[in-house]
Amino acid sequence: MKGQKGFTLIELIIVIAIIAILAAVAIPNYLGFRDRANISAAKESLGSLKTALEVYRADYNNYPTATTPSALQTALTTTSVAQPIAYFEPADWAKLEANIASWGSISVGGSDFTISVVAKDRAGTTITATPGGIAP
Repeated sequence: MKGQKGFTLIELIIVIAIIAILAAVAIPNYLGFRDRANISAAKESLGSLKTALEVYRADYNNYPTATTPSALQTALTTTSVAQPIAYFEPADWAKLEANIASWGSISVGGSDFTISVVAKDRAGTTITATPGGIAP
């Protein structure tokens, strides 16, 4: 067996240990970046919904009345003779649904609104939109 070339067991163990250390550092960082990206995506989609509500209010002097996601979707995406444009396109609604884990509370009507959603992050961050802005 003299003259054979290869790696010793110690060398292989050292390489595996280095790879394990790098993975232990990289995986939590990756998960943290993914969580922040999911929260940002949910905030962006909720911001688009907030803008649609503001445009609706500018046209009708009140927000549409809604306490469920389906009622809110109907109010903002349905077009009619009285409302010839969709304030929130159905494709945008699908994007909103894709960027959130679940709906929280919805209270829209009159001169105020509060919409809460849960982001798709590991902590289940609740994001709330009001006329004053969007807050996690």
